[in-house]
Amino acid sequence: MLASREPVPLARGALLIAKEEYPDLKVDHYVDRLSELAREAEPIVSAGNDTVEKVQLLSQFLFEQKGFEGNRDAFSDPRNSFLNDVIERRLGIPITLSVIYLEVGRRLGLNLYGVSFPTHFLVKAVDERGELLIDPFSGGIILTLEQVKAKLAEIYRQPVELHPAMLKSAGARQILVRMLRNLKGIYTGASDWARSLSALDRILMLDPRAVEELAERGQVYERLECFKAALDDFQSFLSLAPEHPAAEVAREAVLRLVRQVSLIN
Repeated sequence: MLASREPVPLARGALLIAKEEYPDLKVDHYVDRLSELAREAEPIVSAGNDTVEKVQLLSQFLFEQKGFEGNRDAFSDPRNSFLNDVIERRLGIPITLSVIYLEVGRRLGLNLYGVSFPTHFLVKAVDERGELLIDPFSGGIILTLEQVKAKLAEIYRQPVELHPAMLKSAGARQILVRMLRNLKGIYTGASDWARSLSALDRILMLDPRAVEELAERGQVYERLECFKAALDDFQSFLSLAPEHPAAEVAREAVLRLVRQVSLIN
C-alpha cells in the first residue's frame, strides 16, 4: 500500500503501483534486479573522470549495452508504466525509464534527481559545477539548454518561456503521482472506470490535496453508480477549493447526488 505521509522509496513505490495490476508480483525481486544492474554498471561507470563522463557511460550501459529504449510505437501501452514490465521488456516511457536511470545511477553514487518537465519527464545530475539535464527516453543524451527550449516549443507548438520551476527536482512522491496520472489517463481514455478509480485512489493516498483528482474521482464514482461516495468527494472538493473553476459544476453535482442518495435511502 502507498502511504500518504511517510517517505516513499521510489522503486518500491513504483513496483507497488504495478502490483495492483499484478497481484503476485515479487517487489523485492525487481528491487534486486535494479541492484544487479548497478553492480554490473559499476566498473564501467567508475571509469569516468567526472560527472559528465559517468553519465555518458551510464547511458551507454543502459541504452546501448542493456537495450533499454523508449516505446515510441506503443506509447500508451499500460505496460510502459509498470516498472516490472519495463525491466523485463526494456521498453518504457520517459518517466519509467527515468526511474530506472535514477535507481541505477544513485546506487553508483551519482547525484541524480527527477525533473517533472511538461509532458516529458527528465533526469538531472548535479555536482559542484552545476546541473546536467538527461533524457532517458532518447537514449540518455545530455540536453543543452537550447534543446530543452526546443523540446518545450515542440510540446506547446509555439515558443514558450522556460521557467526555472519546469526544471525543479521532483521527489519520489511527486514522481509516483505523475506515473499514476499517466495510468489514469490511459484508463479513462479506454473507459476502464474500475482501473481509473484505482489510480485515482492511489493519487489521493499520496497527495490528499490533489483537488482535481478528487473531483474526477467523484465523477468516476457517479459513473459507477456509487452515489454516496461521489457526493462525499464533491463535497470535499468544494470545501478544499470553493473558488476552483470547476466549483460550479461540483455544486450542481452535489445537488444532483443529494437527490439520488435520498432516493436510495
